[in-house]
Amino acid sequence: MANAIKGEIAFTAAGGSFTLLYDFNALCTIEQDLEIDVADVGSKLSSASMLRSVFRIGLEANHGAMTDIEAGRLIHDLGVEQAGEIIGKAFKAAFPDAAPEGEVGNGPAKKPGTGRKR
Repeated sequence: MANAIKGEIAFTAAGGSFTLLYDFNALCTIEQDLEIDVADVGSKLSSASMLRSVFRIGLEANHGAMTDIEAGRLIHDLGVEQAGEIIGKAFKAAFPDAAPEGEVGNGPAKKPGTGRKR
């Protein structure tokens, strides 16, 4: 079962249950393997190959290594639009403090600082 507090988004496709998660390792993999800044992912998802790779990377934390072909089969079953929506939900869950008011992570604003007491 997916844990929304941890940023996990569950979905079913191709007769199976899957969980998408953009944890720290996934974010690093996106930057390293795809050579894009994580902040630019949304603007790059209009590319089918980029969408497929970002989807695959989000699956790896819970499902192990997967090929782009395997991820593409899941996207084909879901539909490109729904796959994009799932990626969007998972990114919002990964960055809850950046979500607009009324959405995931709308807790009180944190004061700036280092987090260390002096």
